[in-house]
Amino acid sequence: MATHEQIEALKIDENVFELAEDTELEYLVHFAAPFTGADKCVIPKGTAFAPHSPMRGDALYMHFVDGDRDALFARMEAHVKDKYEDLFTRLQGFSFFITEEQLKTLPLKFRTGSAERLLEIMCQLRSPVYPIFP
Repeated sequence: MATHEQIEALKIDENVFELAEDTELEYLVHFAAPFTGADKCVIPKGTAFAPHSPMRGDALYMHFVDGDRDALFARMEAHVKDKYEDLFTRLQGFSFFITEEQLKTLPLKFRTGSAERLLEIMCQLRSPVYPIFP
């Protein structure tokens, strides 16, 4: 399995992008329970993200770089409260991710790096050199 140092050497987080238009993104919903949900919401144009680590073979986790995080999270929490009413008090947080397909199709404007570099990183993560994913 790839080491933390090998993953850091890929410099995944140097590929910062913003959404070129309002875009619906899926995210994971984490609870203090043996359950992870999923949901989606419209993220405003101009919100910036930086991928930071592997999620699975065709996706990377990403975090906010800038944007109105508080307003967005308040909307997400309200939606989770409706959808997962029984688990809402155990809400721990959210995880955004981006897939290979999304890198090819979403309206992204890169501040640093490129979609091509992120696709290359995903290929490397699936290679025998970085055997994270089969």
